[in-house]
Amino acid sequence: MTVSVNNQSVTTSPTASLGSLLTQLELTQKKGIAVAVNNAIVPRTLWNQYPLSGNETITILQATQGG
Repeated sequence: MTVSVNNQSVTTSPTASLGSLLTQLELTQKKGIAVAVNNAIVPRTLWNQYPLSGNETITILQATQGG
């Protein structure tokens, strides 16, 4: 299946969860990231349980320090 991640098409397995997609993208161990699916924030505790159905828009944001 194909999903859009930060405006880039990404192909993943048809039974992928949000957690498996983030593992595929090597992002599961990153701290300070937030993930939204179709503009709805998904808490980190639900990533592995959140099923993807294809044609979804996923936004990944990285917190940065600044001042």
